[in-house]
Amino acid sequence: MAEAAQRLRSGEESVAKIAETLGYENSNNFSTAFKAIHGLPPLSYRKIAFRREKPV
Repeated sequence: MAEAAQRLRSGEESVAKIAETLGYENSNNFSTAFKAIHGLPPLSYRKIAFRREKPV
């Protein structure tokens, strides 16, 4: 999930693509697992990370 988080922060890939490359056949299962670890669904995590890393 650390790799997934890094890839979500980069913003270059879709959640479905990240899930697929990490071995999840279903992006919903990936989202559930990601939320269990990080406390947020992948898209929410990406939005928050983007706001934090956005230059002022």
